[in-house]
Amino acid sequence: MLIPGEIPKKEPTIRVGIVIPKDEIKETHVLLSDTESYEMETDKKHYPSCKNQRKISILLKDNKLFLPDLELETSIVSFIPHLSNDASHITLPNMLAGRGFHWEKKITVKYWGKIEFFIIDGKLIVINELPLEQYLKCVSTSEMSAMCPPEFLKAQAIVARSWLLANIEQKHQNLGFDICNDDCCQRYQGINNCNSDTISIVNNTYGKVLIYKNNICDARYSKSCGGLTEKYENVWGGDPIPYLTSISDLNSKGVAYCDPEMIPEKSVKRYIGNVDENDKYFRWNYVVKQEELINTIQQTLQIRISKILELNPLDKGKSGRIIKLGVDYLNIKNEVQTLSINSEYEIRNILSKSFLFSSAFTVSKLNGDFLLEGKGWGHGVGLCQIGALGMAFSKKKVYDILSHYYPKSTIKTIYKV
Repeated sequence: MLIPGEIPKKEPTIRVGIVIPKDEIKETHVLLSDTESYEMETDKKHYPSCKNQRKISILLKDNKLFLPDLELETSIVSFIPHLSNDASHITLPNMLAGRGFHWEKKITVKYWGKIEFFIIDGKLIVINELPLEQYLKCVSTSEMSAMCPPEFLKAQAIVARSWLLANIEQKHQNLGFDICNDDCCQRYQGINNCNSDTISIVNNTYGKVLIYKNNICDARYSKSCGGLTEKYENVWGGDPIPYLTSISDLNSKGVAYCDPEMIPEKSVKRYIGNVDENDKYFRWNYVVKQEELINTIQQTLQIRISKILELNPLDKGKSGRIIKLGVDYLNIKNEVQTLSINSEYEIRNILSKSFLFSSAFTVSKLNGDFLLEGKGWGHGVGLCQIGALGMAFSKKKVYDILSHYYPKSTIKTIYKV
């Protein structure tokens, strides 16, 4: 696994969690592109081939993995490619994309590299182990679309590489992998959306990262800043980070790069991720239902409420994202109480079952409910993906895009082929 703060001198191998405990998957199957390219290992035996079984079912039962096609019982099974190439791959069905978000769905995904199945606390874990650069070819066209212009795809690859190698959060270290495959970390939908052009474009960024004061940048990014990015400390707390400050995301005419004037909303679907829904992300409206909000607060925070009275923004970041929200309510004794929600993430999580687009909104009452008039999609820190897309369409180069969103950083090649 990756080591925090270490700058690799050669391309590392990474471990990506593609099935995690919360997925609650108990049965799946693997489809091999060809049996000659893969060997199999279990906790008891090594199989130099997969016995001409292209499709192999795997069932979780009684804290064991069963492979009925091969009459095997094991606690771990791995499918390992003989050679690392772009032709051999493994297909897995029903992989979750957008866990907990408004676009959540199940998709069939093709993967390069090794696939490993094992069990932790009675839950199935599936890990894809592969070279970092192969992974990045997939991330660039999972986070956004293969239709994006080359300068955007280069920027996305450098940012994704930097964020991963900075390795600040280590959210999943206890589960044995570096990152997961979804928006919790970075979107990774295997080779589904890759083509020869996108692979070549990402190859042109091989080993390149963003550097600040001899450290790899923790290069955060989100889908749409709404016209103004947010400071790191207002979303995650801690000390300010000079290259993650608030940036006016405007062109020379004063138009935001993520404005529909730059990329019409009817065409955005061509360029955002394949699993995303076509919607209004620059400016949007959302109604928070009184009953739904009461139920969410009671379930999430175990506070008994009879009525929500007001939603009061108590503190905002420079981009307009609310980082502290006051909720005035009546308890079951009809006493007025105030609850404080103290983070951008929790505000979005509590106000919408499918996770609110962003916390940059104003509030007005609407027949007992609350109308939110908002802007942007995501936390708004660092690169604005739709804004960077707008910059690429405005003929800006990858260096212009990255210096705009990460001021004071430089691009450096840390390893070569």
